[in-house]
Amino acid sequence: MSNVIKVAVVGAGGTGGYYGGALSRQGHDVTMIARGSHLDSIKSKGLQVNSVLLGDFHLDITATDNMDSIGTVDLIIFAVKSYGTFDAIKAMHNLMGPKTLIISTQNGIDSEHLLSQAFGVNHVLGCTATVSSMIEEPGIISQKGGPGSLEIGEINGGVSERVNKIVSICSKAGLAVESHKNIVLAIWKKFIFICALSGMTALTRKPIGEIFSQATTTDMYHQVLAEVVAVGKAEGIDIPDDTADSTLRTTKSREPFIIGSMGHDLLAGRPIEIGLLNGRVNELGRKHNIPTPSNTAIEAALRPHEHGSLSS
Repeated sequence: MSNVIKVAVVGAGGTGGYYGGALSRQGHDVTMIARGSHLDSIKSKGLQVNSVLLGDFHLDITATDNMDSIGTVDLIIFAVKSYGTFDAIKAMHNLMGPKTLIISTQNGIDSEHLLSQAFGVNHVLGCTATVSSMIEEPGIISQKGGPGSLEIGEINGGVSERVNKIVSICSKAGLAVESHKNIVLAIWKKFIFICALSGMTALTRKPIGEIFSQATTTDMYHQVLAEVVAVGKAEGIDIPDDTADSTLRTTKSREPFIIGSMGHDLLAGRPIEIGLLNGRVNELGRKHNIPTPSNTAIEAALRPHEHGSLSS
């Protein structure tokens, strides 16, 4: 890769807009794939990123809803919501060149597998992204919390030259990024964290500060974590025994106003990723005969909202 790389952000919402915006500000050739009023606003006014970590900045940046118009790229940031995964994969084949790399910022544990099936494992790096960022209004990305971090590694383990190159590029763009020798474990640790954060904030329609102010919701939050740890261990992931406790402690130290992405989507009347998160935990629980009552309660309460039903 040259010093300047060509990047496609497939899904330029809060997360994709934040990470892709950072790379564009650093001078990389970034195209945002968006749609609707968000796309229209970026085309007419540019993209505004307001960030507590990177500062506020404005970008005159290329945006499109037609991936065929872009050509091959060096790096794809795959940031669509889970329900858009298969449509996005079908549409992005012409972005792929012989050395194109993909990193996924999606929640869940299935993204890398699906991308590897479609494009070959040699094109896919494992990645976790942890940031609280959203579309505040069309054309405006607001990052108000979270570390804004990335972890990147080879899916089969270890750190390679290509991983180090992407880490270096992201670091120079001001992002909190590091390589990870066991990225599958890192992906599962994020899955554990996000199932509780998104599941509980969506269930209660409240931020974490209010959840942790009550013993009952704090106990349920911990139970969600413990259930995901149990199914992860059953899947053969070497998750440390104290992960539920340590994740709860870490989350309690975060900004009290944080609401998970599924909570934000629910409150805005948008589709939610319940099947990818707590629903997936319950599926694995049934597979391994492990009870998952708290995740089951969250799924049961939120499945009726899966396709978006609240008025915004």
